[in-house]
Amino acid sequence: MNQPFLHFLATKNYKNLCSEQPFYLSNLNIFIGSNGSGKSNFISCLKFLKNCLINIPEENRGVNSFEDAISKIARILDISVSRPAKVNLSYCFSQIFQTNNPQKRHSVVFDLQLYIDRGETRAMVSEEYLYGGEDLHNPADSDPFYYYKLHNRGLGKGVVSVYDQPRQDSNTHFESLDNIPTDSLGLSSITKILENSQSPPENTPIYRIRRELIDLVSKWHFYNANNMDLNQIRTAEPKIGQSDIYLSQSGDNLALVLDNLYTQNLDFEESLNLAMKSILPKTRRIRPIRSGRLSLTVEWHFQDTNEPFYLNEMSDGTVRMLCWATILHSPVLPSLLVIDEPELGLHVAWMPILAEWIKQAAQKTQVIITTHSPDLLDHFTDCLENVSYFDSTDQNHFSIKPLSREILEPRLTEGWELGDLYRVGDPSLGGWPW
Repeated sequence: MNQPFLHFLATKNYKNLCSEQPFYLSNLNIFIGSNGSGKSNFISCLKFLKNCLINIPEENRGVNSFEDAISKIARILDISVSRPAKVNLSYCFSQIFQTNNPQKRHSVVFDLQLYIDRGETRAMVSEEYLYGGEDLHNPADSDPFYYYKLHNRGLGKGVVSVYDQPRQDSNTHFESLDNIPTDSLGLSSITKILENSQSPPENTPIYRIRRELIDLVSKWHFYNANNMDLNQIRTAEPKIGQSDIYLSQSGDNLALVLDNLYTQNLDFEESLNLAMKSILPKTRRIRPIRSGRLSLTVEWHFQDTNEPFYLNEMSDGTVRMLCWATILHSPVLPSLLVIDEPELGLHVAWMPILAEWIKQAAQKTQVIITTHSPDLLDHFTDCLENVSYFDSTDQNHFSIKPLSREILEPRLTEGWELGDLYRVGDPSLGGWPW
């Protein structure tokens, strides 16, 4: 996987996560843990960054992306920390182009500090840094390149790196900035901030890398099986002509996504049909068709019958598997794909098929899966290094720990699989939630 991806995440005072030390992610990440252990909070931390960087309609009514993201995340501060306080979030991205050497890539860290007031009715950006280097997770790399430092000289003041000469292969120097807003991320508003600087935005290293980072994060997609609206999926008839290529969180645009992907990629239809044959062997063809003049619906054709079936005639689990197949087999996968509890409503016999789809997708993009299913977990025994559990430090805070093959090897040699150990509450997988 050569595209940029999230390399690590670290937090301080964020909800119930005890994660000041960076947690490193790979292309495939399977999270297990009890209810309330922080899996959803980890995901909300990723959603928060995306929500901060994408434009929202409410901006025309005086609510910007940052304020909207804060409202969606609800209580952000660890409840054991007295207010006012600061919350730290640190995201590291690897495989990012170097601005002065397009043939070379490096890591970039986005460090954010939020100030939470006494009533937690308001949050603002109190410090923000963007810096890069060859090996930022290595302490020996002690001299990173800073694209900018915001609010480091007091609220509203900071510096940005500027090329000494108006070309991207020259040395840089810091230029002072004033009037930096505290109600939005500098990463999203830096071009506006630079309007009052002495140098045009294109003469700063941040100019190009900002767009790459925002494009990357804006293509993160999040799904939760609980939010899949089976009634909408079955009854929705999306309009022809819209450009959707990603399934919505509710799944109501399924027919439109299938129509667009079939049109754009000739191999996708065959891939999807083969995927669904693995769960319903008599599947012959699944296709989006015109319903009326301007709408779409989905037909499901089977062997030995000329009459198509429609989604309102298919079982809940079958419709769910069609959604997961559409997402995981897509030729245009998100830059980060997060799925909460994909096993919900599925027969145990389909778990190895679902696990294989997930593994295949992780060869092309970065995937995060949370699960409570030992039946699904069984089929990740062959890649247990990609499985992590949320471990309680004091019953109120949780840290993320990767599974250890060395610790689990004796059990695996005896024939145990990960799901078996999860079922019996083995402490190596986090144990029972009490």
